[in-house]
Amino acid sequence: MDAPDLSHRRAGPGDHATLLRLIAAYYVHDHIAFDEPAARAGLAQLLSDEATGRAYLLERRGEIAGYFIFTFGFDVEFGGRLATLTDLYLEPAFRGAGLGTAALEFIAAECRALGVKAIELQVEEANLPAQALYRKLGFERLSRLPMSKLL
Repeated sequence: MDAPDLSHRRAGPGDHATLLRLIAAYYVHDHIAFDEPAARAGLAQLLSDEATGRAYLLERRGEIAGYFIFTFGFDVEFGGRLATLTDLYLEPAFRGAGLGTAALEFIAAECRALGVKAIELQVEEANLPAQALYRKLGFERLSRLPMSKLL
């Protein structure tokens, strides 16, 4: 179900600058270090290679409300193709209006249509509103801790 006036538009190479601005805002919001050259390069690859994943702009009443990105992987545990929701960001003026719920419902439907068996995401420990939203929509915390190594 969509929130009133919410639309999702799959982003393409022409949206690179808009997405990079939104990514920078998201990283500030979540206190993530923003490495612009790395983000620029990764975003260019994502927007030019649909096997990597998808990026979408969220719009409401003609204004950019936010964006989301999911990428593809594979996990035998979940029965095949996996999507990782790497980014979901709403501009401050658009929060609390049901847009996050609508975006997550759209993401789930889109992933199902793409043959995805499960969606994973990460959320900051301090972001309790986001955690509540994810739980409400059926996400659950597994007993594993995500770990990363930069290469």
